[in-house]
Amino acid sequence: MDIRYLQSFVAVVELGSFREAAYVLNISQPALSRRIQKLEEILRVQLLDRTTRQVSLSTVGRNFFPRARHLVG
Repeated sequence: MDIRYLQSFVAVVELGSFREAAYVLNISQPALSRRIQKLEEILRVQLLDRTTRQVSLSTVGRNFFPRARHLVG
């Protein structure tokens, strides 16, 4: 697994926004979305609940977030 997937996930959660996380990570929003989708595919779970206006952690995402944050430092 690419560490950038975990960094992207942590950034989205901490910043609460794909737009803000993409800006901080210096990548495009579509690239960030692909990273999150790839992470979810690898783990075979949905980590984030998305709507057109907001993003929030799924139940699995809430459990996974502390581990991901620890791994990326």
